[in-house]
Amino acid sequence: MLDTQVDQLRAIEALRAGVPNRDVVRQLPPVQATVEKKFETLLEATAKPFITEGIPGLLPQGVLLEGDFGTGKSHWLEYFRHRALDENFVCSRIVLNKETPLHDAATLLRTAAASAIAPDRVGPALTELAFSYDPDRLPGYRELFEWVHREPDLDPRLAATLYLFEHGADEEIREKILEEWSGNPMSVSELRAALKATGSGQGMYKISSSLAGQFRQRLGFLSRFFRSAGYAGWVILFDEAEMISRYSVRQRARAYAHLADLLNLTPGGVPGLATVFTITKDYTGQVLMGRKNDLGNLLPRLVGTCDAPLAPSAEAGMRAIQLKGTDLRPPTPDQVREIHEKTRALYAAAYDWEPPADLDTRREYLSSTGWRQYVRTWITTWDLRRLYGYEAAPIREAPEISYEEDVDVQQTPLPESIFADD
Repeated sequence: MLDTQVDQLRAIEALRAGVPNRDVVRQLPPVQATVEKKFETLLEATAKPFITEGIPGLLPQGVLLEGDFGTGKSHWLEYFRHRALDENFVCSRIVLNKETPLHDAATLLRTAAASAIAPDRVGPALTELAFSYDPDRLPGYRELFEWVHREPDLDPRLAATLYLFEHGADEEIREKILEEWSGNPMSVSELRAALKATGSGQGMYKISSSLAGQFRQRLGFLSRFFRSAGYAGWVILFDEAEMISRYSVRQRARAYAHLADLLNLTPGGVPGLATVFTITKDYTGQVLMGRKNDLGNLLPRLVGTCDAPLAPSAEAGMRAIQLKGTDLRPPTPDQVREIHEKTRALYAAAYDWEPPADLDTRREYLSSTGWRQYVRTWITTWDLRRLYGYEAAPIREAPEISYEEDVDVQQTPLPESIFADD
């Protein structure tokens, strides 16, 4: 009983702060059937065998959710995270910000790998799997081993480290292998020495510095590694893609290109990987077609630069934002009443205090108001009545979102990228 009430209190605190957690999505799952169905379809397609590998347009495309502030974008991502885990997927969640910009491939890979969790594991998925993974008992390992050795475009270091991973590497070397797979490569001499220590690996692999341009290849390797361990695939959830607007022109080009690649909208996609992005609803009008006019101005700015090869992918990313977004709609009056009753019951159970049941949707309902604003308003009103006997009518204010370039964000020191050509 006490544990249940603690869960309810955690959910109320998360709702009050506007930051959904697992307790919130259990108590108040989001309501928009078309969005849920789209994610279910994505998971089903991603879990299928890799028969469409290398065929452009046949890999399942990711989902792009767009909505105004308070429409539940983060709520949906948290809900998707739990759905993915329930469906036996490894799942990562990334908030795109100053420290994790969408234009930096190496940072994206490191963050995705570090934040990955598996359904039946407690800690980081890669670390947990590394010390329980038995190649001899996992039928998917042979397929992974054969793929990594026959794929001509892969960095040979992946084949070498997988061989090393299989042949009795000690704990320290195994941790370094995981770092290698996550984008922090070992030195050439260190990798050669580790292969030599196996007794049979020396001379089998041509070891040199890491190849550039391996972002999607390494994502593909990790998704296959998770599949070989018995999971359905890898889901990566990206929040706040509107952060792209704060980057410089060429950084935005790289970010759009990475978005298109991660959504599997470009040739050479990643089998076994499903992605979801969230972005603000007015991004197209404000950035792609507004004063920045990225659709008209960005690609000409790439001509003659080292980023010129990214132009097709960058255009695909911009077109995806313009045309492929799934709109998160504000709740209907009936849904507002349903959410109100669920929130009221949750609040009553958490504090052993009965909030008023009355809700005048004719007075309170606004078609432009997101569900988060409703819930925070109700909780604040009930807090004031429960604690102080004060009747309040909170005023909802819509926050302003800036799409201006931010020099501080653009100049964030980043680790040296092993994907310099991406």
